[in-house]
Amino acid sequence: MSEILDLKRKAKRGYEGSSESADFELENKKRRFGLLSWIIVMIVAVALTTAGIKASDSLFGNKAKNNPLCPAEMVFVPGSTGGFCLDKYEAAAGSGCAFGNPANQDETRSDLENISCQPVSQKGLIPWTYISQNQAAVACAKAGKRLPTNEEWLAGALATPDKTSNWGADDCQVADNWSSQPGLTGSGKNCVSGAGAFDMVGNVWEWVEGTVEDGKYQGNALPEEGYIKGVNSLAMPTDTNLDQADPNYNNDYLWIKKTGSRGIARGGYWGNNDQAGAYSIYMVTPPSSVGPGTGFRCAK
Repeated sequence: MSEILDLKRKAKRGYEGSSESADFELENKKRRFGLLSWIIVMIVAVALTTAGIKASDSLFGNKAKNNPLCPAEMVFVPGSTGGFCLDKYEAAAGSGCAFGNPANQDETRSDLENISCQPVSQKGLIPWTYISQNQAAVACAKAGKRLPTNEEWLAGALATPDKTSNWGADDCQVADNWSSQPGLTGSGKNCVSGAGAFDMVGNVWEWVEGTVEDGKYQGNALPEEGYIKGVNSLAMPTDTNLDQADPNYNNDYLWIKKTGSRGIARGGYWGNNDQAGAYSIYMVTPPSSVGPGTGFRCAK
């Protein structure tokens, strides 16, 4: 800019012979300055575009599980409404809990009444069982989270390897194939979903939000017990077959009682064999029921 101002002064005095030559030099300087400015703008634009693409990859692409919007113990699950965060591992009782492995509902109740006790998502811990659907919702709330919806849970579980036989120690635990039942969270290194969540098939059933009332979910009638042959947008079975498994749904199975209020648990447990899986659902017990084979994980 100082060069341009200097040229203007020179042109006014008739410097270097005439005002015409100074004006010509001034115009050349302006053109060069304009070209340089355009180049700088384009470089900045390209840099910002590249940064935007990388950010998009991180949020919605192959790096989605490392999304910075989710806490370190959770994974990001993309979705049509923007996605959500899901615990990476099945919930376990945290270090502030008096009972690190509750053996009955009273011990679970005692933990939930303890202000220092919260569920944690961490590898190598015993899943929190003997907890009802109602209590699991309370536990998640204590951690500033919530139970996942039925649709969210299925979205988070998709692409988890679901073998039909020959389960090994690195696979999902569906046939007593880990060293303990239930096994420590994250024991099967191959038992990970597309979103990066572990143990969503087998080990323990996992409570999700919602109930089935007299065989209906959100007003829609559910099929009879059997191998799943169809699933709707609510992540609920629409068709089953009692005798024939369907490879489209990995031989996954629906257990249901069509009277009263029934809680919803998903995924299967350590003894379901090939009937466990991402599509498998257990809607037999009331929301207040507890047992050694049912736990939970949280979302937010």
